[in-house]
Amino acid sequence: MMLHLSMQAQITQRQSLVFTPQLQQAIKLLLLNNFELSSYAEKVAEENPFVEVETPKAVPRLAMGGGRADHGDYDPIAHIADTSDQSFQAQIFRQVEDLLPDAASRAIGYALASHLEPTGWITEPLDAIADNMGVDWARAEQVLMQLQKAEPAGLFARNLTECLKLQVRGPAVEAARLHTLIDNLALIQAGELGALRRRLNCTQEELGQALRQLRGLDPKPGLGLGGADVMPVRAPDLRAYQDASGDWVAELNNATLPVIKVDETLGRRVRKLTMEDADREFVRTSLGTARWLGRAIAQRNETSIKVAAEIVRYQKAFLENGMQHMRPLKLKAIADAVGVHESTISRVTSSMMMQTPQGCFPLKVFFSTAINTDQSDEGASARVVREKIREMVGGETPTRPLSDDRITQLLTGEGFRIARRTVAKYRKMDRIPSSSERRRHAKIASVL
Repeated sequence: MMLHLSMQAQITQRQSLVFTPQLQQAIKLLLLNNFELSSYAEKVAEENPFVEVETPKAVPRLAMGGGRADHGDYDPIAHIADTSDQSFQAQIFRQVEDLLPDAASRAIGYALASHLEPTGWITEPLDAIADNMGVDWARAEQVLMQLQKAEPAGLFARNLTECLKLQVRGPAVEAARLHTLIDNLALIQAGELGALRRRLNCTQEELGQALRQLRGLDPKPGLGLGGADVMPVRAPDLRAYQDASGDWVAELNNATLPVIKVDETLGRRVRKLTMEDADREFVRTSLGTARWLGRAIAQRNETSIKVAAEIVRYQKAFLENGMQHMRPLKLKAIADAVGVHESTISRVTSSMMMQTPQGCFPLKVFFSTAINTDQSDEGASARVVREKIREMVGGETPTRPLSDDRITQLLTGEGFRIARRTVAKYRKMDRIPSSSERRRHAKIASVL
């Protein structure tokens, strides 16, 4: 049997998506809010001599009272003082210098400060930090005790108990009582007020006073120095309002959008002076990148406004009447209406925020699953149900909190077909304690 080998040329067609660098950058632009977009454009301008970035500065003219707003750009933080030089680490290191006079102690202090969490705690074991620095554990603890005099009180604590005790001030008797209370936090959590009175050897009135003092302590003092890992306050990327004719309008907040300008004049002048091929290629590539960036940002803005306009059209009842009128909405519905893929809608809504008469919300808030109801074939938005649960809990008798079963029964009575496990899930998502925890909190609050 012989094996015959031959070579043949065949022409075939196939479709494929090639992720070019420009396509990857265009996708990245969709993920950025206006603030991040400005930062990105400024970074490009630093590397590209033909790109100029301008960010308009506008006086905020948003109507705050009703559903209508004047035309203009909304920039509510334009007059907030710049505190970038007052960062969490900068404030901590300054206190290290103030509290530790000698260079050797400061070296240890800087190492300890570098391990400080945003909450103000040190969670890294002290012996591990000491070993890494090659110093004795006792010496490291000595420096740590000096740093625990930093302000606000409670910084450089290694656990909750130590953090709270560092904040205790006042007469010796009250301080001792408060220290004992802090050592028995488990009894507070369990609502064992009788056991607490016996441990503290005090009356109910004195216990109430001690609990009020404890309540005034801060378990995360570092957050007061800006150590929180949260999104900074910023102006919204979009606005939704009613115009003079009563129609709902969605628009971009131009006060936070970068304006890209391509310096074509400089490009022509440099081309005339450039002789080397490599330099000509650099000019050609840089000008091409600058022109593309302007077009890409324009396309990003156009897509964003189309998505926002469709959300506004769909959620008109919410804009006019509040959260109870939020409609269930899926990404696919907006994608079909705008004529783009669902992934594009997901990217646009990932970080952008929109100012509405009901407040400022991330675009993702407007999307939620449907809960079956007896009143509508469309169903109700899950966010409406979550809002109703919050209202029920907010209006309950503190000493007789509503259980998940009872909340489910009440929602069913209003026409919502919902399971108990779903109620429990929504309650946890909104960080609402269980009925037993709420009962314990009410018991403790009764003596405050």
